[in-house]
Amino acid sequence: MPAASWIKYSYFAFVSQPKADRQLFRLIKRHRVTRIVEVGIRDVDRTVALLEVALRYADKKKVAYTGLDRFDDRSPDQPGLTLKHAYQALQAVGAQVRLVPGAAASSLAGVANACSETDLLLLAPWLTDGDLQGAWFYLPRMLRENSHVFRQGPDADGQPLLVRLTATEIALRADQKFAPANRAAPGRAA
Repeated sequence: MPAASWIKYSYFAFVSQPKADRQLFRLIKRHRVTRIVEVGIRDVDRTVALLEVALRYADKKKVAYTGLDRFDDRSPDQPGLTLKHAYQALQAVGAQVRLVPGAAASSLAGVANACSETDLLLLAPWLTDGDLQGAWFYLPRMLRENSHVFRQGPDADGQPLLVRLTATEIALRADQKFAPANRAAPGRAA
């Protein structure tokens, strides 16, 4: 499957649904994103489109994608996705694809060092703070100064929404894992 044509990119970036995903396509073009990590694959067709756009604007660099998901072990309230189906659909795009089955925290622990210099990190809408509690520690080592991290979720009307997480927010969440539970507030005695 070739990289997205200009017409296909225009459709993805300005017309496609859900509307929130359009900013991802434009970001990939603007920043020449080549390293994408997705924790919880929301929609394999959207991921294929992201990779097609990345291949179009990669300036002859390799495009690498790492997808972490429970795949065959997803809960009943999540859309079904088998590891085999995801691999077949994503491998056909022509990017370097790595799929890692398992829970978010344990999967990230296993691949964090291999995913350094990530340009775009996407966190699925069904991942709770509890699911990500052990994962936050690994995120800072995966990112660089101008990486883009988005947590996906529904807006007030139930429509998909992307919330950008700053490096400071990620660092604070990563430090919370190791903060003592009984640590006194700054300026106060314990």
